[in-house]
Amino acid sequence: MLGRTMTGAAIAAAFFVGVWLYGQAQYRQGVGDTKADAVLAQISIEQGMQYERDRADAEYRGLVRARETTLLDLNTARGELDWLRRSAISGPQVAGGGSGLDGVGTDWIGGFAACYEEYAELATDAAKWADMVNGLQRYVRATHHKVKSK
Repeated sequence: MLGRTMTGAAIAAAFFVGVWLYGQAQYRQGVGDTKADAVLAQISIEQGMQYERDRADAEYRGLVRARETTLLDLNTARGELDWLRRSAISGPQVAGGGSGLDGVGTDWIGGFAACYEEYAELATDAAKWADMVNGLQRYVRATHHKVKSK
């Protein structure tokens, strides 16, 4: 009877040791899975951030190109106004061409060119400010979206 009791105790001890080793292996597997999930999540976050940076950079470059195109148009119009002003100053005076609105006098063209020059400077500054504000708004929306989705 003592032999059977010892055999039963040995089998029970072996069973408990086996269950304990199995539990340890499962625990280590769970820790490994958790670490792998954390690494994958970090990679996913980094890729998402890189995508957002690339998208924002491309959008910013597009806005800069649009602003430069507008500036080119403004410079073209400014050149045409300068040409008109120079031709009005140096060219022959048209009969009845005074400095009124219906005549093309040097005073009127010069005044209009000066106003247009100031408008062009304001438009250039406003375009730069708009680019900055739009960039800041997109950054805030992107970071707010990232924080909200976590």
